[in-house]
Amino acid sequence: MRFPLFERRRSAPWRIFAACWTLLILTVQYTNYSPLIPELRATLHISAGEVGLFSTLLFLGLTLAYLPAGMLIDRYGARPVLLASTLLATCGAVLLPLVPQFGWLLAMRLVTGLGIGGAFVAGASVAAGSGRLAALGQGLYGGSTQVGAGLGLLLTPYLARLVGWRGAFFCWGLPGLLGAAVWLLVEVEEQRPRRQGGLRDGLRSGAVWSLGLAHMGTFGLGNAIATWIALYLVQLDHLPLTLAATCGSLVLLSGMLFRPLGGFILGRRWLESIALVRLMALLCCVGVVCLALPWHSALLSWIGIVFTAIGSSAPYAAIFNEVAALRSVGKGVAQSLVSVISSPTLIMGPPLIGFLLDQTASYSAAFGTMLLFSAVAIVSALAAGPATARERWEVGYAVADSVQSPATGKPSPSRRSE
Repeated sequence: MRFPLFERRRSAPWRIFAACWTLLILTVQYTNYSPLIPELRATLHISAGEVGLFSTLLFLGLTLAYLPAGMLIDRYGARPVLLASTLLATCGAVLLPLVPQFGWLLAMRLVTGLGIGGAFVAGASVAAGSGRLAALGQGLYGGSTQVGAGLGLLLTPYLARLVGWRGAFFCWGLPGLLGAAVWLLVEVEEQRPRRQGGLRDGLRSGAVWSLGLAHMGTFGLGNAIATWIALYLVQLDHLPLTLAATCGSLVLLSGMLFRPLGGFILGRRWLESIALVRLMALLCCVGVVCLALPWHSALLSWIGIVFTAIGSSAPYAAIFNEVAALRSVGKGVAQSLVSVISSPTLIMGPPLIGFLLDQTASYSAAFGTMLLFSAVAIVSALAAGPATARERWEVGYAVADSVQSPATGKPSPSRRSE
């Protein structure tokens, strides 16, 4: 008797679906606190800077998990790391509303972030290993991040109205069990490269650093801005909170189109990866400039929001596919390092924006400061092309030399054990 569903569970589309499904469920945690900021400040008696720590501790957990997860993936494969990480994130998210004190709430956000970080890197490894569908798969995988973050903004105000802010957090924690369950039905076939560099090789890689810094000023910057966009629309455009949260969520949800679109552009070879990253870094910078201008107009604000959304979303597949293709560094380590390098805007951005708003009551100062990260991204994107080309040439030369050495009677270079 044959079971077609289980025979297909190793297929690339099924693996991509499972990775996207899990990430969508988990990344709701990125923004689910944002519509609750007024209620959190009133109930817990905290400042805008302190409420930004909900984002800081979450992304600190992600950052701490990236490198260990990447090394475990290169050693044991993506599936066990995905399963364990998803369960850890679910535990943190479910326990968060059950603890009474602000310090413990932050501790549970840290635990949730540790789980999401491991699951994120493992899922990216699965998407990058999907053969000819790798570029599109990476785009869809990145798009699911935006869907999850958008749903967190869109639905949380309605959940809070029904069950309160603690109930809203609890409701967003439970679906993580479904994210873990899907990996009981998925098998991941992974091919290990002949030469696989470790953490030291990754830290010395100019390509990893340049792509990571470009990711910091696109994806990281976009998420930092998105955390405050609902409050921005409430205070400057005088929209009701639920409508502002809905508009903000639609901006994030647009990423589910722009990230796969970036992968589609790469798959059709309309643009090279580095060219796409450079173009989107510039577009993201223009978007933040529009938001930070001291004279406010609704049209200019929406142009800024749209440009920031596109610029922070479209280069995702290009960055992660390019770094996964490096032969000098293991795929898991390379992708995790890019995520770590991109984390300053995720960790420091939201509380820094909140602090500047408390001090200046001006979005021009708050968002204008974020342009420093955008400038770093543009310079890094320009440097990424020569860096990746140089590493490909060096590895190709080393491989050719190792193939020729037996014929000349010289011992071939030793290979790292996996």
